[in-house]
Amino acid sequence: MDYGKVLRRAWNIVWEHKFLILLGVLVALSGGGGSGVSASGAGNFDWGAQGPRVPPPRELPEFPEMPELGRDLGIPVLPAIVLIVVLIGLALLLGLVVWVVSTIARGGLIAGVDAIDAGSPSSFGPAWNAGWRKGWTLLGIGILPTIPGLVVFLAGLAGMGIALDLGRAFEGQVGVRSVFGLAAVLVALACVAMPFVVLLSVLRTFANRACVLEGLGVTDAYRRGLAVLINNIGPAVVVLLIQIGIDVLLGIAMILPGIMIALCCVLWPLFLLIRGAIAAYFSTLWTLAWREWTAV
Repeated sequence: MDYGKVLRRAWNIVWEHKFLILLGVLVALSGGGGSGVSASGAGNFDWGAQGPRVPPPRELPEFPEMPELGRDLGIPVLPAIVLIVVLIGLALLLGLVVWVVSTIARGGLIAGVDAIDAGSPSSFGPAWNAGWRKGWTLLGIGILPTIPGLVVFLAGLAGMGIALDLGRAFEGQVGVRSVFGLAAVLVALACVAMPFVVLLSVLRTFANRACVLEGLGVTDAYRRGLAVLINNIGPAVVVLLIQIGIDVLLGIAMILPGIMIALCCVLWPLFLLIRGAIAAYFSTLWTLAWREWTAV
């Protein structure tokens, strides 16, 4: 595989067909986010009696009544809760829409580059339509790498609920040990899940191309992607290292411009355009590599 030729070819394709950058911008919109769950507990030690204070079996924790809480905050509690729920729902809906659009744009990038490299005319419309036709399969391919992490997250929520219940029941004596035990279990589960997440994320790059270019379903696309990766593991690792190296160099080069862009909101579209061009270039690079590896 002539890596220099592929790198130059990818650059020329993106430079000569600017609609690929627009698709790359749509891909770049789905930047990853994180969420964390934190819990804090307060000890119930009765310093006057010099011993733990155990509540009666039927004693319930005391919470401020809703009217009093509303007066303390100076706002109606129920409308505030409804507003928060609505905002969270809108944020989740917006995130879902962005993810769907980004996933379809990934398919469009693959189809557009494949047509261009084959000598066929292509533009934004046909490329987008090609991704749209494979939308459901591409969404299924995109969901699969998140399943191991989602399982660990849900297990953490369930375990945290159990630990907090034990902590309330035994006034922190068993609860503290439960929390530490839960943390150890979650770390172990994360260590087990992480290799699967990384592997599925790598295979997603290949499965997307098997879906768009060979018309395969979710399972068959991953199977085909794995076969292509195994048969071309050396060149694939080299391409991945080249991508990482370019990412590092671009990251270093963009430190000062990135600070300026972050401080000036007028330049944010420029930053998104740069990210879109980078996404389009790397997608083109992998599509060209796929075409070379699977050429009969």
